[in-house]
Order: sequence, then C-alpha cells, then structure tokens
Amino acid sequence: MSPVEKAILDGLTKGIQAELAAYVFYKKCMKIVPDKKLQDILTDLAAQERDHYRILEGQYDSLVRSEMWNTISDVMRLKGLPEIDEQMDRVHEDLIDEVSESTTPLRVLEIALILEERAFNLYSGLAKKIDDPNGKEMYEYLAKFEHGHVLIIKKMMEDYK
Repeated sequence: MSPVEKAILDGLTKGIQAELAAYVFYKKCMKIVPDKKLQDILTDLAAQERDHYRILEGQYDSLVRSEMWNTISDVMRLKGLPEIDEQMDRVHEDLIDEVSESTTPLRVLEIALILEERAFNLYSGLAKKIDDPNGKEMYEYLAKFEHGHVLIIKKMMEDYK
C-alpha cells in the first residue's frame, strides 16, 4: 500500500476542526440563550457535531494506521475514539469570542448558519474529489447532516425575525 495522500488527511483535518468549532460554539451558546426551545436545538446540534467529529477522527486514524477507509458504521463502533473535553474549547476561543451574555438568539443562529454552511460546502467539495467509495459515502453522509442543520437553523431564524 502507498501512503495516504496529504490532501486526504488535510481534508479530514479541516472537517475535524469544523466539527470541533461548531461543537464548542453550540456548547457555549447553550449556556447563554434563555429560550428553552433554542437550548434544546443547540444541545441536539452539539451532540451531532460530536458524532461527526468522532467519525472524522476515526477515519483519520484508520487511514494513518492501515491506509484504508472505514465504513461509517465501523467507525462509530470503534472503541477508544477521542471524546471532546472541556479543554478543547480553548483551541477555538477566537471563533466564538463574539458570543456573550448579550448575544441575541438571532445572532447565535446567524453564526451557527455560517458554521453549518461552511461545513456543508467543505464536505460536498470533498465528496466530489474522493474516489474511494467509503470516503465518498462518509463525506456525502456528513454533507447531508450539515444541510439538515442549515434547514433547522433557517427555520429557527424565521421564528426570531
């Protein structure tokens, strides 16, 4: 087997960073928004971002160790994948500096929309570039979820306008 292309690992790294940033953003916002419905949505989105992070980390690990893509279900069954701990939020502090106690729910949703659209565009673009069927499936799976997040956030934004 030949080593995994740097571009493939770079794509996974960008995805990992995007998921981590979104997760940290949602966790921070959950603590400051007063609306229970919005808190519940942010909690759900954070959990999904954590799962996406684990998928990407698992794929990265598999490619580095065995130079093979895993299926999504295989990645989710792996034991010992990293969890997102509270210290990781310091890594992306600059991405969420704008969020404070005075941030309106609408602004929280606007920032969330930016993060989700960026992730969707990233995964859609990577899915088009990858030849491996398991890699393509993973990116299409993640793009579909991010598109769903975009729709959820746009709906919530309408409720706050």
